Formats: sequence, structure tokens, C-alpha cells
Amino acid sequence: MESTLKQYFGFSKFRPYQKEIVETILQGKDCLVVMATGSGKSLCYQVPPLISKKTAVVISPLISLMQDQVMALKQRGIGAEYLSSAQNDQNAYTNAERGRYNILYMTPEKACMLPNSFWSRLLDSGICLLAVDEAHCISEWGHNFRVEYKQLDKLRDVLSNVPFVGLTATATEKVRDDIIKSLKMQFPHVTIGSFDRQNLFYSCKSFDRGSVFLNALVAEISTFVDKTESTIIYCTTVKDVEEIFETLKKSRVHAGMYHGQMSNKAREDCHRSFIRDEFYVMVATIAFGMGIDKPDIRHVIHYGCPKSLESYYQESGRCGRDGIPSFCRLYYTRSDFAKADFYCAEARTADQRKAVMDSLAAAQRYCMLTTCRRKYLLEYFGEKYSSSSCGTCDNCTSSKKEIDMSRDAFLLLACIHSCGGHWGLNIPVDVLRGSRAKRILDAHFDKLPFHGLGKDLSANWWKALASQLFSLDYLVETFNDKYKTVRVGPKGIQFLNSCNPDYQPPLYLILTPELAGDDASRDATGDGIVNKLGQLEFDGLSQTEDELYKMLLEERMKLARGHGTAPYALCGDQTLRKIALTRPSTRARLANIDGVNQHFLKTYGDRLLQIIRHLSQELGLVLDAEPIAEFPTPPSKVATIHKNKRLTPAKFEAWKMWQEDGLPAQKIANHPGRAAPIKVDTVLEYILEAGREGCSIDWSRLCLEVGLTQESFNNIQEAMSKVGNKLKPIKNELPEEVSYNQIKVCLLMLETGISSEVIASTHQQGCKVDNSEKGSLPSQIEAAQSNTASLLDSVDHQMKVDITRNNNLLGEFEDAVSRLPVENADPNQPGAAADDLSCSRKRQKLDEPQAVQSVAMEATEDSVLDWLKNFKDGVRF
Repeated sequence: MESTLKQYFGFSKFRPYQKEIVETILQGKDCLVVMATGSGKSLCYQVPPLISKKTAVVISPLISLMQDQVMALKQRGIGAEYLSSAQNDQNAYTNAERGRYNILYMTPEKACMLPNSFWSRLLDSGICLLAVDEAHCISEWGHNFRVEYKQLDKLRDVLSNVPFVGLTATATEKVRDDIIKSLKMQFPHVTIGSFDRQNLFYSCKSFDRGSVFLNALVAEISTFVDKTESTIIYCTTVKDVEEIFETLKKSRVHAGMYHGQMSNKAREDCHRSFIRDEFYVMVATIAFGMGIDKPDIRHVIHYGCPKSLESYYQESGRCGRDGIPSFCRLYYTRSDFAKADFYCAEARTADQRKAVMDSLAAAQRYCMLTTCRRKYLLEYFGEKYSSSSCGTCDNCTSSKKEIDMSRDAFLLLACIHSCGGHWGLNIPVDVLRGSRAKRILDAHFDKLPFHGLGKDLSANWWKALASQLFSLDYLVETFNDKYKTVRVGPKGIQFLNSCNPDYQPPLYLILTPELAGDDASRDATGDGIVNKLGQLEFDGLSQTEDELYKMLLEERMKLARGHGTAPYALCGDQTLRKIALTRPSTRARLANIDGVNQHFLKTYGDRLLQIIRHLSQELGLVLDAEPIAEFPTPPSKVATIHKNKRLTPAKFEAWKMWQEDGLPAQKIANHPGRAAPIKVDTVLEYILEAGREGCSIDWSRLCLEVGLTQESFNNIQEAMSKVGNKLKPIKNELPEEVSYNQIKVCLLMLETGISSEVIASTHQQGCKVDNSEKGSLPSQIEAAQSNTASLLDSVDHQMKVDITRNNNLLGEFEDAVSRLPVENADPNQPGAAADDLSCSRKRQKLDEPQAVQSVAMEATEDSVLDWLKNFKDGVRF
């Protein structure tokens, strides 16, 4: 089996799950395969026909996708063809039914139209499997439901003894069950791989439609083109596609476009030019989503929020399928979230409409997140992600300022509660802003004491605040047919009830650009981090080797054009990087490189070796170099450590690089092998968690790196004796120079029984370092001091209360605030919440030691009116 893999695909070993699935298919069993895009699903149905010498029939949703796959397979020396209305080869049908192809692609429409005689002849020739690619299209609950897929069950009667294989990258449990039922699978072998695409960097940003943002976007895309990085821009409307395409054209950026109003020929021509790298930018509607099999796309940009997270994951999944760091960015406006009626137009039942509404709400939540995007995505698809920070999304790599917004949150929650929970978010926001619209007057909401108190802030500002309250479950959204209502959830009720004359619990929220009123950032495209990432190399190529790699890309392009195929179909970018790194001089050495198959070696090997020799000599590089140690690839499964506790791959690798490879946290955080740099504090947290799980730790070195002295250790112990072992109370007891990292290290040392003597030995060693050591320990100390200062700045931001507000008004507010909370709310009443949404959470700072307990007063109309007499000009201060 491995020899077949190497011969046709150039790989020496299977990826996780692939071999198991291939073996199951060869045993004649049905399979359902749910694996992330780029994880090697296609290989699961491509290998069995090569081993069994029978035909594999593959149902694929789009002709363009079939054409790409057939082209790539032919470049591997595999007999492949497709049957569709676009097929010009008159012999294809006859050759297909006679079993002359290893792999035969067809659309679901074509498969159902073929006569039984075709299938009978093909059965006589030999069929080893029938694969249904993009199988989520078969389910009414899938995000791309197609009626034609529902008719595939008819083939089950004709191909009763042929194993059926369903493959998809996005399928919830409900969709998986529907696929199994629709294809009449008999006790299928179900494989669910990880949805985590570790090489992708995710980011989201709100923007204002207009020429300023569009020009900035085009300028950024032109830099991608200069680096020959393929980019797809997904738009929600044809109008947006044409507008962006014209702007690119005016800026002399060569691009293509793809949408449903174009002719078939125009779409096919653009598609073919894009996959052959005749241009590097494609502007398209979602119709292009599944129709591209190009593994070297570096950027996927969404110009507008997609209708569901399934759609987003599918479309962003086109990015970086070759495993090289790539970037997925989503730009959204609030008007994107008001398209429920449009998306529900094709829904036939109330349940389907609710599913559409739920999907759009999940996509909206993803856009508005202030916590880890990767964690939210994975947990949406049912995969646990134990870390709260992935290090490869905008929220986990950018510093965020937190401010206490308890008073604004209090006002919004109380207003929503007073509106009775029968309305969407617009009504309470309009009440706060003093609207006198007919629906406000008819409901007598102009008489509410909150009317007009938030008039100085925009509707979008209040909605941005509500988004964070939704993510923390203070607010709950429910759906009724096409409409959604908002009410205060259990946490929100608890928050309101916790307010009293002596204590107003703080509620620290992320200060997003919308809440900060930062309009300038909404016209900018990059966040500084992603732009910088584009310059990073991940595989340890030197500058000269990188130059060789770029030359090899040009030579590959020439070879591909000479043979009328796509460059990636000859060999992938990963393979070219390995060639640039090792520079083989013989066919045998070239064959040993992963990704080089026998067909490539036979067809292009001698020519490529000549090119390598010539370019290496020109650049002064030696041939047959030994590959340097590359950035370690995280294991496909989480590593099992001491006491059977588990660490995520990211944490395990960070610990390994620090403990075993001796790299300081600063270098690990900015290692060129990462898709994105992470914070030094995150690396230290990973190391500490590994120590907590039983991994060995060089405590002397760790103390030195975080700057933990014996004096600090003693001070931390003394603080613990007063306030216990919680971080914030300990920090408040200590001098400003003692960092959170030092506290965490001290706590873990005490927890695991490590003596403070390691600190003394550390600093004795530090005093004996001579000048020859200036590049090691002193630099680590300097880095640690820098990290400490950075951390303290971050902590200062988190603990800061907006001191520009009026202190006298603040006192009056806190004295009056206790009159409003509702205690022991009846959950059956419209304002109470009965359900809970599962989503990412940001901690709320409620456990202040100075809180005074008292009984909250019941809110009445009179008490609210009395309270509001002090705030005629509003409550924001």
C-alpha cells in the first residue's frame, strides 16, 4: 500500500486516518469521512482503485472541480476522466463503461441519468467504490443542499455490493446522520478528523463600504500579486464582484471574476487561467467555493459576512491546502447581519428557516468575537479545543485594552428587560437613543425611564456592546420563524441583582474599534500582524535558498505552460521548497523527496536536475545538501503525557522547544515556522502547563528567564499568606515590579514542591557569566525584563478605570443603582431567560474582595423614575 502511495503520489507515509479508511473500503464496507479541507480526503478514494485495479466512481458537484482533479491525476500517471455535458471526448463514455479509467468523475445529475446498462457493463469490468464528494450537499440541513444529491439513493439498488463513501469537510452530527440515511449506508465506518487547520491565520474586521477602504484593499492585494501569492476574494453579491474587479483593473492588477451571471465559457476561461497562474487574483461569489482544487492559495478574503459558519469554513478552507502558512480574512458590515429574509427565501419549512437563522447568528457571533476565533470555530463543529489562545488569529496575537463598562451594560440590560423580551435589539437601542418612531410610541416605550439616556452614542455603538454581552451570555437571542427576540439571560439577571448602594460589580469588556469610535481603523485593511506575517519563512530556507526557490517557481511555470497544465499539478510548493533545501543531483536523490512521484520523475526529472545544477552553481550553492531540522510538525493527535493528562500539540511543541531544544520563550514566540507570532506570555503559560502535567522543567533557567529572584519569591509567599493563591489579589499585595509571570512560576514551584534554592543557584551562575556568554543568558535576562514591562503595561490597561469620568456623578450613580435590579425573576415571564448559548467566554472581574453583601431592592416604575431624576443628561460619564 505504501509503495502505491509513493509511486503515484510521491509520499512515503499516509496521513492520519487515510490508511485505515483505504483498508476499510478495500474490505467492501461503507464509509463516512469528515475531515478538514487539505487533510487528504481525496486520497482515501484515489488509492483503492490503484490497488484493486478496478474503477472508482466519484460524484462531484461542479464540472470545474472535476476538470481540475482529472488534470492533476493525469499528471501523476493515473487514468482519470469525467462525464458531463462539458466532455468533448466522444470515446470517454465507451471507455468509462469498459472500465478503462482508474477514477471516473461525474455530476449527480449525470449519474442519475445514466442507463442501468451503463452500470451493468461497468460492474462487469469492476467497480471498487462509489464516492460522494462534498456529501453535505445531500442533507437538507447542510449549507449547500442540492436536490440532485437526494436522488443518489437510486444507485444503491443498482450497485448493491459496491461500498459507498461519503466525504465532506463540514458536517454537524445532524448532517452526518442525514448523509448516512440518504445514501442507505449499512453500518458505515465513520471517521471524524480534526477540523483544526493549524497553518491558517484567521482575522475579522468591520469596515465602511466606500472608495477609501476599497482602495486600501486593492493596494494590499497588489502586494500579494508582487509576491506571486494566489488570492480569492469572496463577495456576497454580483455587484460587489464587479465593483472590486473594476477597481483592481483600474489599478492595473490583473485579475479574474466568477459569478452566476457570466456565461459558462467566460467562467471556464477565468477558472482555467487562475489555476494555471496566468493571474493571481480571483474575485468571485460563493458559486466559486467548491469549484477550485488549487492547493497553493495564500489568501482568502471575504468581502462581507457569509450566510453561515459552514459556508465560511468551506470557502476559507480553499486557503493553504498544501500546509504552508496562509491567511483568511473576513471584512463585515452590520448590514450583513440583516439578510435573514434573503437567506430564508429558499427555506421550505419553519425548521429550515430556523436553521438558516441559527447559522447566520453563528456567523455574526464569529465576526464580533473578542476571544479566540479558532476555538470558536472548532467548538462550533463539535471539537474540543482546550486552550483559550491559539496564537494564530487576530484576537490571540493583538494586544487588547479592557475597560470597565458595567454602567453602560447595566443601562442596556435594564432597558431590554423593561421592554419585556418580545423585541429584537433595534427597539431597546432606539429607546435608549430617544426615538419617537411610531412603534416606540405605540408600545408606550417613550414613557420608559430609559428613553433618550443613550442618545449621545450611535446605534452601532450600542449594538457592539450588545454583541459582547451576547458572547458572555448576559443576553440571549431566540428565533421565532424569521424573527429574533432579545432578552436578558440568567447571567444578566444575576448582574442586575448584584448591584446595590455599596457595590457596583465591574464588568471589563474588550475596547473594540466600534466601542472606541475608531473610524480610521475601519478604512484600513491590515492589522499590522498579518502584513508582517507575509514576510516570514517557515521552513528554515536561507536567503540564497529562498532565491533558488523563487527561481524554481519560475521554471515550474515554464514547464507547466509547455505541457498545458497547472504548475501545482506538476509538483507542490512544499516539494519545491524541499528541493531548494536539499538540491539533489541524481534521480535517486530527487525520488527520495516527499511529493515526487514516478510519473513526475520520468517526465520532468532529467530537465529539473539540469535546472537545479545550473541555478545552484549560479547562486554558489552546493548540491546534495543535508536538510536542516525544520520546524517540528505538531502531531496529528494530542500528546499523552505523565498521569495520562493531555497537552495540545501547540503546548507540547512549545515546551519541547524550550526544555529540550533550549530556545528562550522570546524565540519560540517569534519562531519563523509559525503561521503567526504569539505572545511571550502565551509561551510561558504553555511551559507552565506542561510542568503542571508532569513534564520536566529546568526551574533554574525558567526563574532566570522570568526574572524571579529570591526576594520576589519571599514576597509572593508572604502575599499568599494574606490573600490566598489567587493571582489578582496576590498582585495587588506586591510591588509593581513583580510580574504575573513571576507569580505563576512561584505558585507552580510551591504546588509541585520545588525548592527556592534553584533561584539562588541561578543567580550565582548569572554572576559568573563572562563576556563570551553575552549572546545567551544576559540576552535572556534582557528579554525577560522587556517581557515583564510589556506585561505590566497590559495589566495596567486591564485594571484601569476610565478616570476621565465625573467622580461626583459616579458617586451618585453607584448610590442609586441598587434601586433597579430585579431579584428572583420569574423564569416564565417574558423578560427571564430559559436557555443558554454555548460560546467562547471572557472572564468577568466580579470576585473583588471588598464587595459588601446586601439585599437588592425590587425595581418598580417609581423607583426607576426616582433614580433617573439625577441623570437628566444621560448616564455616560
